[in-house]
Amino acid sequence: MKVTGKKSISSLIKMFLQILICTGIIVLILLPLLLKKYIQYINPVLDYYPALILLYVSGVPAIIIVYEFIKLFRSLKEDNPFIENNVKALKVSSICSLIIAIEYGVGIFFVTNSIFGIIVVGVFIIAWLGLYILSELLQKAIEYKEENDLTI
Repeated sequence: MKVTGKKSISSLIKMFLQILICTGIIVLILLPLLLKKYIQYINPVLDYYPALILLYVSGVPAIIIVYEFIKLFRSLKEDNPFIENNVKALKVSSICSLIIAIEYGVGIFFVTNSIFGIIVVGVFIIAWLGLYILSELLQKAIEYKEENDLTI
C-alpha cells in the first residue's frame, strides 16, 4: 500500500485522526460528567476539581497535537511532505507534548501519586524529544531539497 497520495495509508490515518479529534472534543465537553461517574464508581479517593483541571489543561494540548497531525497527513495525501508547514506542525506538537509532560509532572504531586502519572510524563517527554528531532530533520531535508532543485 502506498504511503503518500490519494488512496494511501496516510489518507486512512487522516480519517482516523479526524474521528479521534471529534471524539476528543466530545470527551472534553462531557468531562465534568464523565469524571464524576469515574470518581463515583471507580476511584472515590480522587479529588474532583484538581483532576478536572489537570484533564482540561492537558486535553487541550492533546487536541492540538491531533490537529497538527491532521495537517501533516493532509500534506502526505497531497504527496507534498517536504514543506515548512510540516516542520511547524511537528514543532507545535513537540511543544504541546512538553506542556503535557510538565502538567502531569506537577499533577503527580497534587492529583494522584500513581505510576500512571509517571508513565505519562515519560511518554510525553519522549514524544517531545522525538517530535523536535523529527522537525529538525525535516527542516534539513527541505533545505537539501531546495538546494537540489536549484542545482538542477
